[in-house]
Amino acid sequence: MGKHLLSSCGLLAGTCLLLASCAGNDDNVKGNLVTRNDFEAVLGWGGNADVSVTSEKAHSGKYSVKVGPQNEYGYTYVNTLGNMSTAKTKAITLSAWVWMPNNQQAATLALSVTRSPEQGASLFYGGIDLNKAVTKYNTWQKVSQTFTMPDSVQSTNQLKCYLWRTATNENVYADDITISVND
Repeated sequence: MGKHLLSSCGLLAGTCLLLASCAGNDDNVKGNLVTRNDFEAVLGWGGNADVSVTSEKAHSGKYSVKVGPQNEYGYTYVNTLGNMSTAKTKAITLSAWVWMPNNQQAATLALSVTRSPEQGASLFYGGIDLNKAVTKYNTWQKVSQTFTMPDSVQSTNQLKCYLWRTATNENVYADDITISVND
């Protein structure tokens, strides 16, 4: 009985330790989490996975998304604002871990809102200019920005998030992309 109790206590302690170590991965999400992608699975994302999802570098897991000389756009997250929040979207926070080889590369982690999939009229465009946001090279660095949405956004509007090569002759990588909505 004592051995069984000791074994159970050890298992419980190990489980608590494991859960505590996982809790640190929250990265202090601002607002209501919509998606977090480490590119091990790509539900909700679309595009040319053959080119942009890669195992060359990864912040967590085995995969990340990249842009470079061979591809201008990375995998794209697409969702309707009404699917992301029941309340009117006032702001969207975008964060990611990015890797750039040097300050000569230019890429943007972009966020756009259009009227609908059928009507591509832009209501909002913003992005994290990685050439300005990244200060360390050849290593992963976290970037984050909150974008205030115009009053004209509606629940039927479509959001897209993607990595865009604005001018780069070397690969730029993003991983652990997080999108959250602030009502």
